[in-house]
Formats: sequence, structure tokens, C-alpha cells
Amino acid sequence: MNLLTDKNYKWIYTYDYAPDSVWEPWRESDTEPSWIEDETIAVSERVSSIASRGNLLTFVLLSDSHYVTNGTWDDTVLSLKALEKKINLDGVIHLGDLSDGLLPLAKTKEIEHGCLKDMEALGKPVYVVPGNHDYNYFRKNPDVTYPEKPRYFVDYEKQKLRLVFIDSFDPKDAVRYGFSEDCIKWLDDSLRSTPAGYLAVVFSHVPPLVRLQAWAKDIRNRHQLMEVLNKHADRIMAYFNGHNHCDLLFNDLHNGQFPVISVNCAKCEYFLEHKPEGAVVPERRLGDRTQESFDIMQIDSQKKIIYLTRFGAGADRIIENSRAYWV
Repeated sequence: MNLLTDKNYKWIYTYDYAPDSVWEPWRESDTEPSWIEDETIAVSERVSSIASRGNLLTFVLLSDSHYVTNGTWDDTVLSLKALEKKINLDGVIHLGDLSDGLLPLAKTKEIEHGCLKDMEALGKPVYVVPGNHDYNYFRKNPDVTYPEKPRYFVDYEKQKLRLVFIDSFDPKDAVRYGFSEDCIKWLDDSLRSTPAGYLAVVFSHVPPLVRLQAWAKDIRNRHQLMEVLNKHADRIMAYFNGHNHCDLLFNDLHNGQFPVISVNCAKCEYFLEHKPEGAVVPERRLGDRTQESFDIMQIDSQKKIIYLTRFGAGADRIIENSRAYWV
């Protein structure tokens, strides 16, 4: 298969960014690209159809935007703003790796604060879990930083739903990817203290099992994490993670009560290497709808259903009866 076509020959890879001259065709006009309007209309129609089915919470769900100068984040923001005008959002959830973590800390903070400000401009709550690159650690960067709020939960009383956000990386640990004992204890306490009748959705950057990623040989304390998740499995609707730069539906946890869902990268990127078994990597191109890839997540906690409607590259999914399916 020849991937080098007139539309997709300018690939953007992690750690491989095109010079300014390559981006000039995409930056010659200040007007919103027509494909954003077209995709917004198509996505909002699907989302509105689902919204009519019940009392749903609706979030933007995106991951791994990896902001860089001359990247596509500006178009992602335009897409979010266009959607916000069409649908009723309850918040924005970002699963980590706002930037690459390669720059001096002051510049990294400037970038990340800018990205957060862009999302907050939608006027909705923004929830972020720290990604491995967000520690500003890579390529032996001396300006390592740690998140001020690595784990927290948010309750929606009317819908009886708790969203739980946890950290999953520590550059100072021998096994960097994974979950600290403090994190696992905190998660156990948070799930145990969930009010009666509530359900929970758990979010992290790194997946909970080694086989669900391809970058690390081990996931720290994965067995202890799964013990906690299994113990509270009857109240967990789903576990979402980023990090993999692909879509993945995993329904084979031994507890059989909830799936693990990997969310594709928002960054315009297309490569098939370093992917876990079962990964789906949607083809991306600059200058059309496949440049973007993020979800509108609608949660029906009463019926225990989660709808994932894809904006851009990739397919819609649904979680019901404790399993995830492609639509």
C-alpha cells in the first residue's frame, strides 16, 4: 500500500517536526477550514441523536495532543469551539501529554498553560491526568516537574456518577511507568467511599496492564492496581487511558465487569510501530477531517452505557453490558 499521496506525504511524527515552510499552505488563511464545519455538523447530529435518549453527561475526551510550534493544536481548538456551539458540554477531559517534555521548564509551563487556557475558554470544567511527557523528563531533560494535583475525583450527584483521575508515571522510580502505592491506596479509598448507588469511571494516562501498551517492559504495581479495580469492579463502568496513540477496546479483564479503552492521539500523527496487540490506528492527513481525532463521550449512568462519538479520524464506539463495541 502506498501511503505517500498528495495529501498525506507531510507526516508528523513524535520528535520529528516539519519546518515552517512545510506548514505555509495550512497557515495562509485566518478563516476556519471548511472541513471543521462539515465534521462539526456530522458529529453534532450524531451526538444530539444520542442525547435524546436520556439524562446524559457529555464531555470532550482527548489525549496526547503533544503541542509543538507549527503543529495542529490551533485547528483542534477551532474544532472544540465549533462543537461547543452545537452541543451541550459538561466538561473537557484530557488524558495527558499536553507537550513533549523536551524543553526548559519555563517554556513547557508556558505551552501547557496555553493549552489549558484554550480548553478552559470553552467555559466548561477541564480535567487533566498527567502524562509521562508532562513530567518534562524526556531526553534527560534536567527540568523534571511533578503535577500539583496528580489524582482527584469529581462527583455528579444528579447522575450518581464519580469520575476518578489518577497518575501513572514517575521518572524517579526504577519502573517509571505505573502506579505508586500511594496512588493505589488513594484509588481504593476513593472507590470504597463512592456513595451508594453511584457508578465510577476511571481515567489515567498509562494503561493498567503491560499487554495494553508497547513502550515499557513493566507497569509498576499493576497487580496491586488490578486487585483494587477487581474489588470494586461492580461499580466501575470503564477504564480509559491515553499513551498508546491508537484506539483499543479491551474486554478481557478477568472480572468481566468493565472494559479498558485506549483513546487515539489528538496530535496529527500516523505510524504503526510500537502499538499493542489489537490496536486500531486510523490514517491521518493534514488539511482534512482526519487531521483531528478526539471523542465526544456521553455517559448514561442510569442505563450503564457510554457513547463515544469520534470527531475526525477513527470510528464511534459504545460501552454497554460491561463490554466495548465498535459502532
